[in-house]
Amino acid sequence: MVNLKATLILLGVLMMTLMLTTAPIFAGSVLAVKKSTSKTSSKTATASARHVKGVKVFRVHTIPSKVAVGNAFSLRGIVFNNSTATIIFANGTCSSPISITFNRNVMTVPQAATASCKAQQVTLKPGEQSHILSPNLSGITYRAASPGMTNATMTFKYGAVTSASKSPISDSISRVYPFNIQSAGPPHHSSLQQSPRSVPSSQPGVLKTVT
Repeated sequence: MVNLKATLILLGVLMMTLMLTTAPIFAGSVLAVKKSTSKTSSKTATASARHVKGVKVFRVHTIPSKVAVGNAFSLRGIVFNNSTATIIFANGTCSSPISITFNRNVMTVPQAATASCKAQQVTLKPGEQSHILSPNLSGITYRAASPGMTNATMTFKYGAVTSASKSPISDSISRVYPFNIQSAGPPHHSSLQQSPRSVPSSQPGVLKTVT
């Protein structure tokens, strides 16, 4: 009888020890699953909240319309808010809401601003549109360095105010605009206009008409 009680007590101690040993492992596994699920849900919610559908950039073109090697140029377009949110972006003389990278043929040259900075903010309600320009006295110049087809990747950054957000949510869209850089033409020399039937006389600098 004594041996049976001792055996039962020993089994009870072993069971308690086993439960205490394995409990943290199971708890850690459950916690890890909860954290993973929480992170996934958070990422999904963030991605969903940061993506506003319907904001578009169109009618993109270079200024001047034809760009040749050596020319400084800019890119202009129209932002159209076809979403259900109100969007805001900076578009003053200090900065441009567009950042542009070129795959080839263009140099981005720093330069000193020639005008005083004026911070301006554009607000576009659903259905409204606005012109955007880059660079816009923002301290850089785009200069064509070599001829050929060139891709400009334009990223438009803005804030979106939705019914579910108390403050603007940062968002952006990108598009690629291809354009052609032409070879530099021959230098243009000014010349004295004269009749096709005129030839120089023996006196330098005097034109004599052939009769």
